[in-house]
Amino acid sequence: MRPVHGLTRNGGTAGVLLHQPDETAPRKLMMTSLQPAQGQQKPGRHLVLLLIPIGFALLGLLIRYLAYVQTVDGASVAGFVSGMCRWDCGWYVRIAEEGYDPFPVPSMVNAGNWAFFPLFPMLIGALRALTGLPTMVVATATSLVFTLAAVRVAWPLLGKDMRAYMLFSAFLLAGPFSIYFTTFYSEAAFMLLTACVFAALQRRHYLAAGLFAALVSGSRIVGVFIVLAIVLQAWLDHRERGGKLGDFVPAILQRPDVLVAIFIAPLGLFAYMAYLHWQIGDALAFSHVQRAWGRATGNPLGYLWTGLTSFRGDSWMPSVAQQLSVAWLVGMAMVIVMAVRRQFPAALFCLICLGLPLFAGLASMLRFVVGLAPVSVTAMSLLARRPWLAYAGLAVIVVGGYFGAVGWLTGVLTLV
Repeated sequence: MRPVHGLTRNGGTAGVLLHQPDETAPRKLMMTSLQPAQGQQKPGRHLVLLLIPIGFALLGLLIRYLAYVQTVDGASVAGFVSGMCRWDCGWYVRIAEEGYDPFPVPSMVNAGNWAFFPLFPMLIGALRALTGLPTMVVATATSLVFTLAAVRVAWPLLGKDMRAYMLFSAFLLAGPFSIYFTTFYSEAAFMLLTACVFAALQRRHYLAAGLFAALVSGSRIVGVFIVLAIVLQAWLDHRERGGKLGDFVPAILQRPDVLVAIFIAPLGLFAYMAYLHWQIGDALAFSHVQRAWGRATGNPLGYLWTGLTSFRGDSWMPSVAQQLSVAWLVGMAMVIVMAVRRQFPAALFCLICLGLPLFAGLASMLRFVVGLAPVSVTAMSLLARRPWLAYAGLAVIVVGGYFGAVGWLTGVLTLV
C-alpha cells in the first residue's frame, strides 16, 4: 500500500480519481483523518460526543464567571456577557449594530472598521434583529453553539480518539484561550468553518469543501487561502492514482465538483470586496487600513528575532513580544508535525495563515495560532498520545482557563 498524502498520518488511501469515480472510495476515505481511526462507532457514542463539549462549555462559563467576579468591580450575572467584551469585541458589536463605516472613526481609533471581515458580525446583526435580544447575548450564545459544533465536526479529524476529543473540547470551551471562542470574536466561526472544510476534504466531498471555503473567505483576511488546500488535496489525489502534472488540469475539468469547489471558494472575499467598492470606493480597504492600525509590513524574520530578544529589564518573566514569538514558533512546530504526518493541505493552509501575519509584526499572534483548527487539533492529538500526559494536560487546560480569563479582563496584551 502506498503512503497516504491527504490529511492522514498512516494507513488508508490518499484520495480518489479526478476523472473517474472510485466505487471503493467511500469505504476507504472513512479511514482517513488527521489521526488513525479508532474503530467502529459504538452505540450511544453520539450522545457521549455531544455531552462532553456541553459539559466543558458549562464548566468554562463557570470558570470565566468566577474570574469575572474576582476581577471586575460591581460584577453581576446580568453584566457578565458584556463584561467579557474587551478589545476588538467592541468593533464587532458596532459592525453588528451599525454596519461598516463610510469613513474612519476617530472616536474608536483613527481607522475604519473594514479590517474586520463581515461574515460573523453580519450574522450576529441579523440574529439580533430577528430576536430583539442584546447584541452580546446573541453573540455569546452563537459563539458557544459554533464552538460546540466545531468540536463535534473535529471528531474524525482527531482520529476518533476520545482522549484527544476531550482535550480539544476542554481547550476550546474551558481553556486559557476559550474567551476567543465564547465572546464576540470571529474565532468561533473561523474554527468551525475551517474544520468543516478539512472534514469535507477528508471524505473527498469537494463541493461541500468549496461551499464551506467560501464562508471561510468571508470570515478572515487569510481565509481565502484555504482554496489552495483544496487544490493541493485534488493534486495529491490525482498523483495517488498515478496521474501526472500534464494531465492534472484535464482531469479536474472532468470533475465538476472539484472545479466548482475551486471557483466558489473565494466568493466570500469577492463579495466583501464588491461591497467595499460600493461603500467607500476601495475594494481593498481591509488591506489598506492595516497601516492605520499600525501594522506596516516589514521583514518577518526581523520581527521574530526582535520579539525573541525583547527581554524585560524589570522582571525575569518573558515579555509580551517574547510570548507572541514563542506562540508563533509553537504554531510552526505543529505545521511541521502535520507535514511529517503527510497532512499537506492542512500544513500548507496553516503555513500561510501563520506566515503572512508575521510580515506585519507579532500583534495578535497568539490568537491567530490558537484559532487555526488544524494547529489545535494537532496539538491536542499529541497530548492524547499518553494517558498520563492527556490527564495532566487536561488539568493544566482547565486551571489555565481561570487565569486566561483573569488576564483577558486585566489587560494582558499577549491575549489581545
